[in-house]
Amino acid sequence: MKTNKQVLPNQWGVFCSLTKRHLMVFFKNIPTVLFTLMVPLAVLAVYALFLRPMETDQIKSILNQYHISYSETDPDGLAFLRKIYGIADCWMISGVMAVSCITVSLNTNYILVRDKESGMTRDIISSPIDHRTITLSYFSFNAIVTFLINLIVYLICLLWLACYHAYMISLTDFFAIIGVLMLSTISASLLTFFVCSFINTESVLSPVVAIMSAAVGFLIGAYLPNSMMPEGVQMLTTFFPGTYSAGLFRNYFMTHPIERLLQDPRVSGNTDFINALTSQFSLNINFFGNDVPPSIMALVIFAFSGIFLILNLAFASRNFIKVGHNSKKKRKKADKIVKGEE
Repeated sequence: MKTNKQVLPNQWGVFCSLTKRHLMVFFKNIPTVLFTLMVPLAVLAVYALFLRPMETDQIKSILNQYHISYSETDPDGLAFLRKIYGIADCWMISGVMAVSCITVSLNTNYILVRDKESGMTRDIISSPIDHRTITLSYFSFNAIVTFLINLIVYLICLLWLACYHAYMISLTDFFAIIGVLMLSTISASLLTFFVCSFINTESVLSPVVAIMSAAVGFLIGAYLPNSMMPEGVQMLTTFFPGTYSAGLFRNYFMTHPIERLLQDPRVSGNTDFINALTSQFSLNINFFGNDVPPSIMALVIFAFSGIFLILNLAFASRNFIKVGHNSKKKRKKADKIVKGEE
């Protein structure tokens, strides 16, 4: 008696082929690539045009409050202002980078949702491919695209800082920020992939992307210092992994500019001014009265990533299985109708 056995393909080869396919579909759509890149750059442009003047006015008021003299026409005074403006710029750019990891990853999931809507996912899941391979291929594609887009954003931010003579980053900080970018990308991709795995149509995805993109900057404390937000919102931000990504970015972007400022004789020893400035542009995250150091921030991101990896393998993969089962049922019913059995 003959038995029909399905020969499972090489899962690693299938994983690479599927990931390559997703990447090709994404990068062939040039308008989508440009739009995905423009989302974080638009946030940076809004900061440069509207928020930056507000931040600089706030800094000048702090300088006047503590009677620190400077002259914008004097080269030395202008250099002093650039040191302080550089801190504000680095603080905001760190937030932009953290937000960009989430928004770019969220937009990139349109490939997954489009495949579901078009039936491509049903065709893939009906073949003898492990559902976890399919899940990992979509996630890997998302993480690769998110990292590459944000790497471009990172280089543009460095160029912008250089044009303002605000901050010349060291080689160590340059690669450290790339490491933070990789960690933040993985965390953001796991989070957004889990959310989008429950979405089956682009008509639902679009408002979800719009709402999350608008809210995420405030939920992770990227646009406003925590001290300016209500206490309840401050506590809420500590439960989002993006908050800790922004904290890590700030520690590497801002530590050197702050050290350079503290060496200036105008502020050296003026603890009141230093406390006022650092409270306005804080490097720390306050978790119920406890300051979270950078090492703990990284551990928190790893913990969030582990949790969402388990959730994705458990629930997102199960969604693919349901899609496959529904597809098989529909095909069997269609075959019966064709044969006249129903």
